[in-house]
Amino acid sequence: MKNLQGQLLIATPDMNDDYFDRSVIYICEHNDQGAIGLMINSPTDLSVLELLAKMDFMMANEREYKKDQLVLSGGPINQDSGFILHTKTDTPLLHTYKVDDDIWMTTSGDILETFGRPESPEKFVVCLGCCTWKAEQLEQEIAQNYWITAPANEYILFEAGYLDRWNEAYNSLGINGILSKAGNA
Repeated sequence: MKNLQGQLLIATPDMNDDYFDRSVIYICEHNDQGAIGLMINSPTDLSVLELLAKMDFMMANEREYKKDQLVLSGGPINQDSGFILHTKTDTPLLHTYKVDDDIWMTTSGDILETFGRPESPEKFVVCLGCCTWKAEQLEQEIAQNYWITAPANEYILFEAGYLDRWNEAYNSLGINGILSKAGNA
């Protein structure tokens, strides 16, 4: 199977796990040991602004925040850990991993200190938790028609409405995403 790093994983109507129903996952790493990804369409009720306030990153300096940006549930694994998917930034960060030329993932809290400042990534999503697959597991799930893959783009990752991302991902393939499960038409 081809390397899926930097691709979208889109749940098909055959997905039989309610947790992943209609999910869109951005694959951050994929190799012979398995895969890790972040679900990008499962908003929590916590805003990024509230998260930063709880973590005491609200400094006296004036900062510009998007008040409506929500923290996402990135997946069922490590839900107490933060994963920030973002566009490339020149700011050196402790634990930043290049996914592709334009998209990076940071797992260290120092990125939060940049939010609202000029050195902040232009676009980002904050996720709590991630999705992981052991070796060959993702390939088996794709073969079982639980997932299809699509090229990722910044519109789907960062700009589309959270709950619209599943349809947008299908539409990017030329498929009408408003599908129903077999027998439920």
